[in-house]
Amino acid sequence: MLFLLALFVGHALWPAWRSLNSDFPNYYLAAALYHRGIPLDRIYEWTWFQRQNDILGFRDGIVGFAPNPPICALPIVPLTGLTPLAAKRVWLIVSLGLLALALWFLRQTTTLGWRRLILITLFCVVPLHSNFLLGQFYVVVLSLICAAYYAASRQQHFVSGLLWSTAAALKLFPAFALFYFVWKKNWRAVGGFLAGVIGLSAISVGTLGLEVHRVFLTQVLPQAGRGDWLAPYEPSRNSFITLWSRLFLFEPQLNPSPLIDSATLYAIFMATTTAAVMFVFLWSTQHKDERQPSPLEWAAVIPLALLLSTTTGSYHPTILIFTAIVGIDTLRTDSNKRRAIALFLLFVIACAPIPTVLSRWFPLTRLAAIVALCILLLSKTAARQSLRVSSRFTAAACAVFILLMILNQRQLRNRSLDFPQRLFSSWAGLFAGNPVPVGRDVVFVDMQKNQYFPVIVEGNAARTIPIKGDVLAIAGASNSSAFYADVAGPQASIFRVQVNGETIIGAPMLEGHDPVLSPNGQWIAYLKDRNQLAEVWLSPATEGASPQLIVPSTFHPLEATVSSSGDVIAAVGSVSHPHLVLTKHDSSRIETLNDIREPVRYPAISPDGRRLAFSRLQRGSWHLILRDLATGVEQQLTNASCNAISPSWQDVRILLYASDCGRGVGLSAIVRASLP
Repeated sequence: MLFLLALFVGHALWPAWRSLNSDFPNYYLAAALYHRGIPLDRIYEWTWFQRQNDILGFRDGIVGFAPNPPICALPIVPLTGLTPLAAKRVWLIVSLGLLALALWFLRQTTTLGWRRLILITLFCVVPLHSNFLLGQFYVVVLSLICAAYYAASRQQHFVSGLLWSTAAALKLFPAFALFYFVWKKNWRAVGGFLAGVIGLSAISVGTLGLEVHRVFLTQVLPQAGRGDWLAPYEPSRNSFITLWSRLFLFEPQLNPSPLIDSATLYAIFMATTTAAVMFVFLWSTQHKDERQPSPLEWAAVIPLALLLSTTTGSYHPTILIFTAIVGIDTLRTDSNKRRAIALFLLFVIACAPIPTVLSRWFPLTRLAAIVALCILLLSKTAARQSLRVSSRFTAAACAVFILLMILNQRQLRNRSLDFPQRLFSSWAGLFAGNPVPVGRDVVFVDMQKNQYFPVIVEGNAARTIPIKGDVLAIAGASNSSAFYADVAGPQASIFRVQVNGETIIGAPMLEGHDPVLSPNGQWIAYLKDRNQLAEVWLSPATEGASPQLIVPSTFHPLEATVSSSGDVIAAVGSVSHPHLVLTKHDSSRIETLNDIREPVRYPAISPDGRRLAFSRLQRGSWHLILRDLATGVEQQLTNASCNAISPSWQDVRILLYASDCGRGVGLSAIVRASLP
């Protein structure tokens, strides 16, 4: 125990105390924005969130908030009066206190002494260390689950459901407990869970605003729920969804060599494992008795929720501490010492560090251990009862399997249509966005290890253009060998970057961000913040020119495009339901384009001024639309369950845009599409 404690302090607690790291800065930044009165409706946009970090100077490196629920920002709000590192230290102390409280609840509900409780906890090496090192929420979730078990053991089922709902509000996957309570007909726990959901939703919406929740529920959650998130093809993420994606779903950059490229096989295997996990659990827990919680059933709920979760990380199995302690104690009490030892060994395997060589050869070790752990618990639960498989139960399982297969097939429909047109397929980054033409080449924004850089694609080769500071947006034109880089910082600045032969970066040309260049290279429109609200400004693309205000902050502009004649079309309004407005450069009148159906964002006018490309939100995804400005005829270019955004014109026949199909929420790749 002392050895494991020293390992925990030296490997996790002390490094976490000394450095900020991710993921705590993500929560802290969102909380700080709320504390400063800045709307959180765009926190799921990677570059916008990074810009706020660079303005406030919280952390050197990449930040991102998706796919966390908005309410995750609220527990950190009281700490925003401290510096980020000081706030993380307070959070570490709070986490240690909550871990001790979780063990106290387990001490009251099991026969294990403190030494064994601490020993089992410290054997959760990788998840527990990751939770503290990164400042995550999983010790909080663990303490809530332990408190819920303690309340249920004292017949406080309403309180137990309330605590489970709090855990689910923070990290979603504990919501499977509601499914368990309904199956066991524990209506008091169901009532507590639903009351908690309603109460926490009211608190979150009342404090953080409705708009950010609308964006999360309609745009972020559906895509993250399909497993499109960080490393969606990495088997070591310990979920079935990443396993089957790796084996059966092709993606040019992230998974170029699946075992078999077949969306049908993915849908079948995914539906099979999901239905099997769910119905084996239901079959093993048929006995209905809400008076006293079944320790083994409660212990099995945790690995089951992990197996059904679509987003997993190294810290998720922290909550297996509850499963290990309750399961081992119950099996020891029933004189099943061999099963208790087997459970302990599976827990250690699921949580132990695995050498790189072994993980390369056995990438599914932890997933297999969690599956075996779940089977062990359910087999013991089933052995206590006289179970049978009824025809109704079998029919329900088959119906769920068919429904899941249909849903999986529908979610994958058309996901690969833009794959053949992906730009520079040997690029393997997580995020590439905002593509623009620069002469005959293409420049885009690339998320690298600790910074956003511009990358220029010259023929079949690509190179990074080193610029000090995060380059979060760029503007270019096909008749110019220079582009304009939006370099974030306490004060966003726009630089002119010459790339003809050698790269030359001049002095800041304008104060602002998100620039766009007219197709003829004569006009530059950009956003400029005033009192934390954006405005659209227009300037001739010459040194020393006088810019003019085009769209004031009262319209809440999001993006803009400028024609060769200097007319500006801007996307304005709420993030979930924006619309387009037109302002001619020689007039101060702002005209709403009512004939373009909302919600729409990311406008881009063609070089000949005849067509407008933009993205329209449909069923939770942004789809690319092409509109003839003279006739009003529209053509939808994309229709998969993913996002196609940030279009720009390389010429009148070629459109560049960013697509996150087969990737993650907003973690896009670049597409170069030929148009009719």
